[in-house]
Amino acid sequence: MIDFPIDPEFLKKRKAIPEKIAELSYKNEQAAIKYMRIWGEKAMPITDLFDELVVALSEEAG
Repeated sequence: MIDFPIDPEFLKKRKAIPEKIAELSYKNEQAAIKYMRIWGEKAMPITDLFDELVVALSEEAG
């Protein structure tokens, strides 16, 4: 097994964040702006931000 210097799951989450923010922007623009600012200011760890976006999207869908 190959040991990567950065966890591949972390990289997948990091890559998905802009896509999740864009998806959220069609459902709740204000929430999307909030998360875009958090992302741009690096104000929250990647995993926490990803998890919050997943929750926000599920709440908007439900």
